Amino acid sequence: MSAQTSMSDRPPATIAPLRRIVAATDFSAASEAAAQRAAGCAAERGASLTLAHVVPSSLWDDVGTTLAAALGQARPSQEEAAAAAGQRLRREAATLAARHALRCQARVACGRVPLELARLAADADLLAVGSHGAHPVRELLGTTAHKLLRLAPCPVLVVKRPPPFDYARVLAPTDLSAPAAAALRAIAAWLPQAHLTIAHAFELPYDGLMQYASVDDATVAAYRDTARERLLRELAAWADAAGVAAARRTLRVEHGYPASCIDRWIGEFDADLVALAARGKSELEAAWLGSVSLHAVQSASCDVLLLRGAALS
Repeated sequence: MSAQTSMSDRPPATIAPLRRIVAATDFSAASEAAAQRAAGCAAERGASLTLAHVVPSSLWDDVGTTLAAALGQARPSQEEAAAAAGQRLRREAATLAARHALRCQARVACGRVPLELARLAADADLLAVGSHGAHPVRELLGTTAHKLLRLAPCPVLVVKRPPPFDYARVLAPTDLSAPAAAALRAIAAWLPQAHLTIAHAFELPYDGLMQYASVDDATVAAYRDTARERLLRELAAWADAAGVAAARRTLRVEHGYPASCIDRWIGEFDADLVALAARGKSELEAAWLGSVSLHAVQSASCDVLLLRGAALS
């Protein structure tokens, strides 16, 4: 993870209340779980809920036309598809409104799914999506959630497990940066009863050099232990400065690759939610360099909250 950023450079700790939540659905079981989580959150906080569906424009591109012709399938027009989706969406919105006693509207759009969802969430405080959509082949090219990370103007909640259950144990991986501090303050305010595991993974810049120089294992371990102790003190001070009381937190510093450590920490701490301060990357960067947030979205066994820009409470 990156080096520490001065806390004096951190964004202000202003927390925006949740007033409007958008839940994206493609009518899959995964998006049903996201809609239920979003509805429960909206009901609890007195927020409005918008159930959103995007009819993919790719269904009418050259590949879609060729495939439909090969299968001998007649396709509806975009307008017909949108109308049918709208009817189904309004029924689901009415069901959610009655079940959770909240305001719920339905919105349908046509186009590129991530772009349109980001547009529909333009004035939202939280966007909830399912972990896997109805089109697994397209997921290989980059999850909708990860593309939304670069596009959405609000936090993105990727729902992995169907509710009801509380977010009682939250894993908050950090690189000790200003955005991570803002994310920590936001999640602490949003879930005031949750216990937070604040964890930092590190790799020493001279790890590889010591390996090639045939430094003995005991010396390598001593260097890592010294670095771990120093970083643990920094992490404690960092968490204090972010306003998270010692009574509601567990601190962990571990040597290793951040994505692998997050996988292990989820199981070790039985996390209900992973909250990440995510920085958007281009699709090319994500493909060639990898991404901790993308890895968490794809591999985490619990829900994942991607916090970028706006905070929530």
